[in-house]
Amino acid sequence: MMIDGTILSTAILSISTGVGGYLSGRVTGRGAASQIATDTVDMLQTQVELLKGDKEHRDLEILDLTQRVAVLEGLVTQRAEVQEVKVVVDKIAVKVGA
Repeated sequence: MMIDGTILSTAILSISTGVGGYLSGRVTGRGAASQIATDTVDMLQTQVELLKGDKEHRDLEILDLTQRVAVLEGLVTQRAEVQEVKVVVDKIAVKVGA
């Protein structure tokens, strides 16, 4: 009789240990999955912020380059106009014999 109680106690202890380990593993697994998801969201938010900063930097760089192109176009136009005036002045100089 004592042996039957010991066997029964051992079987119940083994089953309860197994069930406890299973439930504990599931809770731990859910916690780990939740932490991984949270870490992933944080990482993605950081990446988005970096990309926004990079885009702002590039937008400013493009604006600066556009302004420089406008200045260069103005200089080229002025040079062409000066060249045209020089041609006219040279023609006048030839006509007046200078």
